[in-house]
Amino acid sequence: MPARTMNHSMKHLLTCLAAIVLSLLASCRSVPYTGRTQLMLTPASYEQKLGLSSYKEYKEENKLSTHAEYNAAIKRCGDAIVSVAGQNDFEWEFVLFESKNQNAFCLPGGKVAVYSGIMDLMQTEAELAFVLSHEIAHAIARHGGERMSWGYLKTAGGSLIGAVTGSSAAGTLFNKSTEYGVMLPFSRDNEYEADRIGMLLMAKAGYQPQAAIQFWTRFTEGSEQSALIGMMSTHPRDEDRINAMKENLAEAEAAYAAAAVRRGAGAAFSR
Repeated sequence: MPARTMNHSMKHLLTCLAAIVLSLLASCRSVPYTGRTQLMLTPASYEQKLGLSSYKEYKEENKLSTHAEYNAAIKRCGDAIVSVAGQNDFEWEFVLFESKNQNAFCLPGGKVAVYSGIMDLMQTEAELAFVLSHEIAHAIARHGGERMSWGYLKTAGGSLIGAVTGSSAAGTLFNKSTEYGVMLPFSRDNEYEADRIGMLLMAKAGYQPQAAIQFWTRFTEGSEQSALIGMMSTHPRDEDRINAMKENLAEAEAAYAAAAVRRGAGAAFSR
């Protein structure tokens, strides 16, 4: 490459990097409860619009459960968590879906869904409180918007490197390396953070935070994950996750001790 062209490319690269850095500095916020500084390039209104659209579509395509005990517990538990969450601009809604899927989710804007499959594994309402609080924590911390923001940055970085070097392979290599070196570890950190915030929320709502460890230990019993699999996963290894919960327990127990109402383990589910 001629020196003149190289100098022009370098100036272009530096200009773009400066613009990116300024954009990053102007696009940071603090995560509630943890105070972690996060990159946020998307407005909350945009995330909530996407969440509402997805939730509406999902409700139309999936069967709602009529399980009276589960629905009542989700409503009771959800209301207790919302009352202490401090997220008053969300339009909260809790729905139980009939499915063997052992999962739950909360979309931006406070749209919470629980599958009956995971309810069947719970022994007490406090365990439900942790599952709900964990998913609500993702929404309060705006993890979805944060992942989108880093995705935009990753795409822009790959395109920029490809354009400056004149090699699409360089851009592809950048995207692959950042996927395993940045995006996946970042996703796992989001899960740890949601667990920590979730334990605080359930405790503030009056549920014993120890139930989080009890449920996750039973939920993952018998599963084995190697360190390599853990490095390539969007979620932490179960063992690492439980150990992190144990480290967060003292903080959550302090929040439980200060709770206005103490519900303990809550109601036990009949089987």
